Amino acid sequence: MAKSRNDLEVTKDKIKQIPKVDENFNNMKKGYKEMAAINLALSNLYFEVESEAQNYYDRIAECE
Repeated sequence: MAKSRNDLEVTKDKIKQIPKVDENFNNMKKGYKEMAAINLALSNLYFEVESEAQNYYDRIAECE
């Protein structure tokens, strides 16, 4: 969609919005970093559980 000339003009209102945009960006970046840590922890937990289950089935197979 093409932007109008009004959308491209720099106004005092748009200049006042810059700190808010920067703050929102920093909040989003912080959220993504927190989610990355959570996802890594969940992946690690899943890997440990999967390994434990595999060991359990391997021991069952050896007993039979």
